[in-house]
Amino acid sequence: MNERYAKCIPFDKNVKGRIGGNPPKCIEEQISCDYKFYATLVHPEKENTMLSILIHQDYNTLIDNNIYPSIAVKIVEHEFSEIGNCVERRNANLRMCSISEYSEDKDSENILVKIGGTPSLIQDEEFYYKELEQQGFSFFLSIDEDGYNDDVLIGSYPFGYGALYLYKHHITNEIIAGFWQCS
Repeated sequence: MNERYAKCIPFDKNVKGRIGGNPPKCIEEQISCDYKFYATLVHPEKENTMLSILIHQDYNTLIDNNIYPSIAVKIVEHEFSEIGNCVERRNANLRMCSISEYSEDKDSENILVKIGGTPSLIQDEEFYYKELEQQGFSFFLSIDEDGYNDDVLIGSYPFGYGALYLYKHHITNEIIAGFWQCS
């Protein structure tokens, strides 16, 4: 897959991808009480399909469970859905911003999402990805908090000014949260 990028931009109701706000309506009932909605991305390989990211609401739990197979981040694949009304599943640290369409332009500011290629790791330690690769997963995309625009944060960085790395299985095509790192 060719490398592509997306930026964090001011909220635009006509753009499908977004960070923050209420979760998509179609997954509201699937979110356990310990998790909060983080973002929903347009699936880079499937038309009209979204990848919603849910993170554990307790930062200490996130830190203690930051690497596959014990990671407190869930990925839900679903059809596009409007923003729901479930305020209690909203991440209070984030304002709602849009995530731009994917492009090959990597030379601009606020790059939030990187698809394909080699991951840009904060800590290049093999233990983060070794088991994933042994289980048939490879890097799919990353979300780097350095790419937030000025409007998105209300409180703390959900990943400690870090990055989240999603991996895809070679056979099943399942997309999972592989690990996250903070700086």
